[in-house]
Amino acid sequence: MRICFTADEANGLESVISYHFGHCPYYVIVDVDGKVVKNVESIPNPMAEEHSAGDLPSYMKEQGINVIVTGGMGPKAQEFFQSYSIETVTGTYGKVKDVLEEYLQGKVEYEKEEKECGEHHHEEGENNDLRMLKEEVADLRRQIADLKSIIKGVEEKK
Repeated sequence: MRICFTADEANGLESVISYHFGHCPYYVIVDVDGKVVKNVESIPNPMAEEHSAGDLPSYMKEQGINVIVTGGMGPKAQEFFQSYSIETVTGTYGKVKDVLEEYLQGKVEYEKEEKECGEHHHEEGENNDLRMLKEEVADLRRQIADLKSIIKGVEEKK
């Protein structure tokens, strides 16, 4: 099985899941056999700046992806994935490794209804305050991912 995670950085399993499917900077593709990770690859999103609604789902189908895991995704992209029989998991957050483990154990917490992304790529003329706020949001997501990993470690020690 090939699972694709949206990512804010290209750090493999240590990457923080991005909240925006279509405009995330990277994808982390994990090949899994049963519950065993066979390969991990971080790739840049080839269409992060511009694409049509079906372009990325078609690209993912060509890559042999079976499951997409992300923070948010628009309804049109979800429809395309459904037509390709690719499972979509939205509403996730944290580090790829933690969400992967939860997914493989059937414990991943995600939105079962459509979870649309609330972010959009930078518009021309975007002011510095808005850009700085977006950077702060990305930093907070990294901090939340780190805290989620720490909580998991503490729970495992109980």
